[in-house]
Amino acid sequence: MAGEFVGIEIAVIVVTASIILAGIFIGLGRAFGYKRIEYFGIEELIQSVINAAIIGSFAAVVELIAAVSASVVTETCAEGNVVNQLVCTLETVNTNLFSFFQELAAMIMSIGYYQTLELDFGAFAISPFVNLSALSNSFSAQLLSTNIVLLLVELNIHITNFIGQNALALLFPVGLVLRTLFATRKVGGFLIALAVGLYLFYPTFVLIFPDPSTNLYNATITMESFNNNSFYATLPVVDLNDNYAIAGKLDILSGRCFEENLSNTSNCNQTLIDQGLLVNISTLPNVTIWGPALPENTSLDFTGDLTYVVQQNNNALSMSLLYSVLAPLFSLLVTVVFVKELANILGSEIGLKTITAI
Repeated sequence: MAGEFVGIEIAVIVVTASIILAGIFIGLGRAFGYKRIEYFGIEELIQSVINAAIIGSFAAVVELIAAVSASVVTETCAEGNVVNQLVCTLETVNTNLFSFFQELAAMIMSIGYYQTLELDFGAFAISPFVNLSALSNSFSAQLLSTNIVLLLVELNIHITNFIGQNALALLFPVGLVLRTLFATRKVGGFLIALAVGLYLFYPTFVLIFPDPSTNLYNATITMESFNNNSFYATLPVVDLNDNYAIAGKLDILSGRCFEENLSNTSNCNQTLIDQGLLVNISTLPNVTIWGPALPENTSLDFTGDLTYVVQQNNNALSMSLLYSVLAPLFSLLVTVVFVKELANILGSEIGLKTITAI
């Protein structure tokens, strides 16, 4: 354990020095007959033994938590202590959130294109998908929420890295040094309790919450499939001068022409052929039989797919908010209670009077 954490090595050195110093005071007190110096040395020896017990118990608890945390975190994450595992999990969530953000931004661009598209017939003009503004507003709110969650996850990563770098290497040894001194015993006990709470309790209670990575990945795949759907893709600029091309695209997206039996929708046959939804399935020469080009049980439902994406995204974002906001707050509350109680114990005087009273 000492080889893994520099702070433990410093703490061992401090305890060893305090035991030697206490022995010197006891020897001087007995040699010159000064009871106060002897009692002071005995008091400091007891405190040094208590500090040594703190080091030993802390090392055992760290090993126990590291073993238990292996079953809490997925096997694909980092091995080792709970701090490393939490950082690994948060970085995975951050990566999935960024991919989610990219696909969501691309989807908003596509919806904005169709939402503002207008067909001008001279005397009047129509905007077939103007009502997509409701879904567009939902996706815009999701994009803002995703950006906020990204910031929170990044903040949690930095906080966890700070805990991993300073809890044992700085707070714990400094607290142990201060606890050996009479005047700073309470401060030292608080720093030791803070180090233990931040290093063990805070990351452990965050990790008990469900990891949102799977939900984010599924929502990202759904949006990616929508964005890569050639029938939902925006028209090239060179086709914008062709009113029929635009009208045909909008006709397909409206769902009017896409029915269970494509070959019987005579009013839309030419549109379906132009869009590649009807192909010649006849193997006989000079015979044309139109059939659906898409696989069986495949349909084009522009608004339906958008509604499903909204649902998937809401689920993924709610899980992400739970993990990046509620989980740290809950863990922080538990840690504060633990630090308060442990600081009261470690900061109290445990000497000859206490042992005699017991």
